Order: sequence, then C-alpha cells, then structure tokens
Amino acid sequence: MSELFEQMWDEVKNLPEFDWKAVSDRGCSAETAARYIRHWLKDGRVRVSRLARNNKRWYSPSHLPPAGPQPVSAEATPEGNMWRAMRHLRQFNPTDIAAHANAGGIEVTIEKARAYCRQLTASGHIKALSKAIPGTREAHYKLLEDSGPRAPRPVRMAGILDPNTGAFAPSKGGAA
Repeated sequence: MSELFEQMWDEVKNLPEFDWKAVSDRGCSAETAARYIRHWLKDGRVRVSRLARNNKRWYSPSHLPPAGPQPVSAEATPEGNMWRAMRHLRQFNPTDIAAHANAGGIEVTIEKARAYCRQLTASGHIKALSKAIPGTREAHYKLLEDSGPRAPRPVRMAGILDPNTGAFAPSKGGAA
C-alpha cells in the first residue's frame, strides 16, 4: 500500500492490544488509522479482541495469542452457557437464552434465564431494550459489555463479579 502503512504495521504488530487511537498516535490521522485497521482486518493481520460498552473495538495481531484471561476449565455451567448465548446473539430475550443455553448436559429454565438477565442488567453488562408485559411479551435485552469468554457470575456479596476484568458491580437494592 504505502510506506506509512507498513511503518504503522511494524509499530503495532507486537502490541498485545490496540485501538485506532493507538495507531493514530504513532504518526497518522484518525481516518488513516481506521482505514489501515480495516485493511489489516481484511488481510487477516488483526482480529477484534474485545468490544467495549460504547461499541469501541480493540484489536490484537492475529499472530499473537488472544489478550486477556482465557477460560481455565471446560466445565459447563448454566451461567457459562447463558453468557456464551448472550455473546453470540447480542440482542435476545430470556426464552432465546434458555433455548440456546441448554447444552452440555446443563438445564437452563426460562426463570433461571430471566433471573440472570436481571442480575446482568443491574451490573450494567446488558440493558433492557423493551420491558416485559406480563402475559403478552418478554423483555428484550442488548449486550453492552462483552468483557470476555468467562461468564460474569453472581456472588454472595450481592453483586456481579466479572472474572475477565476482576470488576465487582454491586446489585442495586438489597442483599443476596
């Protein structure tokens, strides 16, 4: 492409993770950085490593191992199955989650999916796009923060612990 294109690639190819701002800080405009990242994605040089709450994308070079903590065990849990379903679907209702999470010998009821959705809404991982109308429709949710492969889980301290970031978000209104 150009000398600047290869120079930018040489500077970011060994970073564990970067965004368009990190590329532009190395000597090009924001528009050029975004265009270079699109080319690198198309060429397979980089992959999207995570998506922040505001849909900001972080990238990592494809030749490096994925950034952040990786799953430590292959044990299936209801929360793990529901979290994987949420990450895949992005917009969903509890029935969708229950249908997609019943795998690996783990049973997930619609009530369990509703409760997990309420907990993740309180922690800020998901938000309600539409409220439920009893007997008519279920609430619809959108994933706001895909923090990684391990499922955020409720803890006895009345909140949600995200093992990917180590962040604890207290639940609003009461103890566990």
